[in-house]
Amino acid sequence: MKLRLIALLWVTFAVVGTWASDSVVWHHPVVGYTHSIVEVTKVVLHADRTEVSCHVHYPSGYWIQILRTTELQADGRNFPVRDASGIPLGERYTMPESDEVDFTLTFDAVPLGTVKMNLVEPGGWAVYNIRPEDYRPEGMEDTYWRDVRTGDWFIGFSGDGVIYDGKVWSVVSRDERKDGRGQWVIAYGGEQLAVEVGKEKRGTRRITVGKKPVVECSLITGAALPDYPVGDLREGFKDNGYRADDSVTLMGWMKDMPAEAWEKGRSVEILRNNIFTDKQESFVAAMDSTGRFSVRVPLVNTSEIYIDIGRKGINTVVEPGETYFLLHDFSTGHVLFMGEDVRFQNELQTHPPLYVDGYLRKGQGTVDEFRTQMEDKYRHAVEELSRRVEAHPHLSRRYRYFMESFALTGLGRSMMQARFAVPDWQLPEDYVDFVRTKVWQRPSKPYTLCQNFGILMRDYIGHSSKAKDKARGNAVFNAFKRLRQQGEISMTEEEANTVEAYRLAIKELQEKLNAEPSDSLRQRMVVEFGKSDLGQRFISLFKRFEDVLNEEVLADNIDFWKENAESAGCDSILCQIHLARNLYRQIDNIRKPLPDRMMAKAEREIRLEGGWDIVSREQEKYVAIQNRDLSGVGSLKSAEDVKDVTGGEALLRKLTEPYRGKLVLLDIWGTWCRPCKEALSHSHALFERMRPYGVVFLYLANGSAEDSWKNVIKQYDVLGDNVVHYNLPDDQQQAIEQYLGVNSFPSYRLIGVDGHVLDVNADPRNLDALEGLVKRLVLPEQ
Repeated sequence: MKLRLIALLWVTFAVVGTWASDSVVWHHPVVGYTHSIVEVTKVVLHADRTEVSCHVHYPSGYWIQILRTTELQADGRNFPVRDASGIPLGERYTMPESDEVDFTLTFDAVPLGTVKMNLVEPGGWAVYNIRPEDYRPEGMEDTYWRDVRTGDWFIGFSGDGVIYDGKVWSVVSRDERKDGRGQWVIAYGGEQLAVEVGKEKRGTRRITVGKKPVVECSLITGAALPDYPVGDLREGFKDNGYRADDSVTLMGWMKDMPAEAWEKGRSVEILRNNIFTDKQESFVAAMDSTGRFSVRVPLVNTSEIYIDIGRKGINTVVEPGETYFLLHDFSTGHVLFMGEDVRFQNELQTHPPLYVDGYLRKGQGTVDEFRTQMEDKYRHAVEELSRRVEAHPHLSRRYRYFMESFALTGLGRSMMQARFAVPDWQLPEDYVDFVRTKVWQRPSKPYTLCQNFGILMRDYIGHSSKAKDKARGNAVFNAFKRLRQQGEISMTEEEANTVEAYRLAIKELQEKLNAEPSDSLRQRMVVEFGKSDLGQRFISLFKRFEDVLNEEVLADNIDFWKENAESAGCDSILCQIHLARNLYRQIDNIRKPLPDRMMAKAEREIRLEGGWDIVSREQEKYVAIQNRDLSGVGSLKSAEDVKDVTGGEALLRKLTEPYRGKLVLLDIWGTWCRPCKEALSHSHALFERMRPYGVVFLYLANGSAEDSWKNVIKQYDVLGDNVVHYNLPDDQQQAIEQYLGVNSFPSYRLIGVDGHVLDVNADPRNLDALEGLVKRLVLPEQ
């Protein structure tokens, strides 16, 4: 009787206390889902108003705007915004140099008993399912429990399933009281388990699964796991030696996604950087109707990855050979990892990475000012990490190591990216020396641990090798000289003078490009230089000796790349990664296999299984492409068809004459042009969309070797009854480009049914706009 009386008095005092108070404060609210840059940091419910404090991290110089239509949604009602402090309401606000702003929005009063709300700009951004961090629901529905002893996430309950042992079990039967006590029977893959849930006492419940020992569990109220109860002194991450056949398995549940989240696709995307290709790779896992997924992602080593970047964007690290289960509950806001060893992954969600990033833009500040700015950001990150460790002494050593590495790598990447904003891409010596001693000589290991390291590596070695590359001279000119001296190529004195004159002209052009701030003008200068008489004479010479020149250049490049990596202070592992990167890029650029002797030399140098696998597979891909027979394919036309035609206008009319009465989409591209090849990779989507309109596709290649030209066409299967390709002699190609005023690549023109070039924007990279244009021309009455 005494205990009941005490409980009754406690409830009475609690209720009276709520009545007496004129406000309820959510200090660290949890957000279920947002597709906004607005972060809700605090909510205060007053009797006469509701205040929502927000934080925005966005690049300086850009503007944001909070419209006067913004509202809170709660209990089926809408509560309009009244006012704002820290930012003007309804007006554009330009982000300061700090990239951050804090502001508070005041709304009509939401009922004090509210435990969930949405912050919405109708027709615009939204923050869904905002709730108090310490909210404890009645019963077991949508609750997640951790093992009090180990600190790991143990089990989760939902009407749609029970999460246990890294799997979502279906509910066979459920006998639950209002307070959550009861029995559940769950099933997965033919196995059934009984789950016994005890009464909550002092914030914990005793939960038994099957014949396993009883586990004392506490409710996970925040978005992520609270601190682990004991320290973890393990150091370092798994290092498999950069294998070619390792992987990680990711399973999970994107639970209770709102319609806006489903609209972003019915799959989960995982992004990771491939250190050997220097590219970000995407892996997609299809979700079932409830949001569950499973995917196996190849890994060359322990790697930082991003999961579901289009919705939540979960940043974590995965190790090869492991299996991880991820829950993102869009209703409660929980983001939790379950698995054999997921302490570090959960710590990253509780204490997110400390970003040290910034960009030096041309004409916006000096290098020294940018260095000071980045040093300040790094210092703040270090201070924040120190505060975290002091406040949370059980944070694992692996967490501390990663966070230190993450901040340092971000500092180095940002500082080296600044080279693209300075003349000739050359940073001051003391600036680079700072990066070398502060960052480069303290890399995280394995080298795949931080995604930014790959970019830092490319920029640091690239910068340090630029001066050597200048001293070495252009490899092509050196190859011309060596091969002529060795008698492997024969040139007249006049032709040798053309090569030397071109070398000097290139040097002069580079100086002009460095002094020109406009990217469009720089591109035009390059195009005009290529069209010059000297440029055309050199290209003709190069094509004459192309195969032997390329082989000589590649032989020289392998030694040069290795020397650059070693002089930049790379160890054996990094040297091999650098060689693999450059060989992969070389094959990708020329779009044809490397000579056999070059591959033999590369195999001797690259002993990392993962690195050699990347290079050899790329080689094999282009061997197969090159061996594909195109004889009899009508899409490839011979330049002989127009050999006697001169003048750009006459040439173009001759090429398009067979297609009068149809629209012709002209694509001027080159095998050397990366954006051109990227656009060609989407050719089938273009062909499919244009099929109803009878469009003919005419492709003219600029400065492209015959083998590479054919290989790109074969690789992307740019073929069909209405597809035509020409690789014209340089003089004819230049005549057409001059007639059309081509000064960038790829360039597109739409030619009307009468053979005249139309003054319209016909870029197939915007398919919707192109289809609308073509439809109006072909079906004007519609």
